[in-house]
Amino acid sequence: MSDAKQSAAVTAGAYRWAVYFSPPPQSPWARAGAGWLGRDVDGGACGPAPRIAGWSAQIWSWVTAAPRRYGWHGTLRAPWRLAPGCGSAEVLSVLRTLAAQTAPFDLPPLRLGSPDGFLALQPVRPCAALQAVADACVVRLQSTAAPLTAAELERYGARGLSPRQQQYLRAWGYPYVLEEFHFHMTLTERLEPLSAAQRAALQAAAAACFDPLPQPLRVDALSLFAQPQPGFPLRRVARVPLGAGGASES
Repeated sequence: MSDAKQSAAVTAGAYRWAVYFSPPPQSPWARAGAGWLGRDVDGGACGPAPRIAGWSAQIWSWVTAAPRRYGWHGTLRAPWRLAPGCGSAEVLSVLRTLAAQTAPFDLPPLRLGSPDGFLALQPVRPCAALQAVADACVVRLQSTAAPLTAAELERYGARGLSPRQQQYLRAWGYPYVLEEFHFHMTLTERLEPLSAAQRAALQAAAAACFDPLPQPLRVDALSLFAQPQPGFPLRRVARVPLGAGGASES
């Protein structure tokens, strides 16, 4: 695909950008995540959500609201606003160079967990290749990032960050990077409002949905996501294959 077509694949004037690992379109992992969240990151159709006895569509919609907006993914670089003078061409250029220098790799097995009170899939052990590509996305794309506003710094500060997380927030625009990075693929909102029985039913539904999927899950591309306006869903606008340096339109 030519550079012009690649740039055309990216939403012009997007509010924020993000780099994620997101399973290939129409793969079993992509279909499972789209069905669970009720939204396909490539704009395609998705199957029905899992059924839990006694749960209304409204409860399911609330449980999956935030991950549905961000799309089915594991974060490599959290959403950021572009610095003045930067555009999609600069982001794609950095991402293509980074991807060309990174070999595809397999994730360790993913298992259900509850980091920070929400349900997610997490690797069962650390992965050096995953850590390296996440670090590279943070550091090498920082030149395209606008500084956080005072309101953004205050909002993050209210989360009770550690001194190192506060340092990373100021340096990189996000507190959970480098040594603080923990890969996960989010499935739900925080579950404090749910009863123990509801949480158990939700975990059983997640296990039925994701445990049968083939593993290991291969990381063979970086996915560039765009958010057109505040509060809007993010969608995949390009997949950049690892070890190849090309980009494909989603």
